[in-house]
Amino acid sequence: MPRLAAILALGRIAHDSVIVAAGGRVSQFRFAHGAVHTLPSGTRLVDSYHCSRYNTQTGVLTEAMFREAVATARAAVDDAP
Repeated sequence: MPRLAAILALGRIAHDSVIVAAGGRVSQFRFAHGAVHTLPSGTRLVDSYHCSRYNTQTGVLTEAMFREAVATARAAVDDAP
């Protein structure tokens, strides 16, 4: 996918899997909700807590937080060359 500009990782497992698939080391890219990482390929990785029932019902992830993560990923796509 040569024009891939951004990936939205839903949870730490997805985050770690993307890092490994991209050839990076997980220790170099720490997961945090709302964090934006630039992968070795130049693709942006945007982290979000997983939108599971547990996370949404306990308030770990609110709708506003999720919308912001999606907007951040969208902005990374819009800003890509």
